[in-house]
Amino acid sequence: MALTVFVKNVQDLSDDGGFKFKFCCDRCQNGVESQYVASKANLLKTAVQAFSIFRWAGWGAERAAEGLDRGLRGKERDAAYETAVHEAMAHFHKCAACGQWVCPEHCWNEPFGLCEACAPSAQEAASKRAAERVRDRAVEAVERQATPPPLPMVTCPACGVQTHGGKFCQACGAGLGARSCAACGAALTPTAKFCGDCGAKA
Repeated sequence: MALTVFVKNVQDLSDDGGFKFKFCCDRCQNGVESQYVASKANLLKTAVQAFSIFRWAGWGAERAAEGLDRGLRGKERDAAYETAVHEAMAHFHKCAACGQWVCPEHCWNEPFGLCEACAPSAQEAASKRAAERVRDRAVEAVERQATPPPLPMVTCPACGVQTHGGKFCQACGAGLGARSCAACGAALTPTAKFCGDCGAKA
């Protein structure tokens, strides 16, 4: 007796009236569904039940119908499943490296004969890296706008304490505003030790 082919990416959508199966890509979960196959055992069971009603056969015929349904339905399901598996195999590729069944449209690298997980497409990988760089730059720009730049460190000319700017020193209260060169009158930065125009000591 032949063994039934087993695949892990299948969902059984069968009901009391017949058989239907859905096969999904192991990576992206896209897939295909088999054609609905009506159960002959269900039709035979219905006929026996109808006959029992007209013939007043009672519970004996009902139990016979249930046993008939169980016996035939298992064989029918196996046959329908086997047919559906072989039809679905034509829609997927099996990766020799990891054993996954994947769809050829999105998850198969044809030049290498492997799935995208085992042999990523160079073009897709480059596009992904480029998209990640654009995203990272956008995030950095938003973070820069949200975070104000730190104030420059300024040394108080009166007491020499380092402070984060402002108009007055937080240690001694001396003014940290604009200074000018005593020799030539040029504007000096708060931390300047010499004049940038004449070289005189500030």
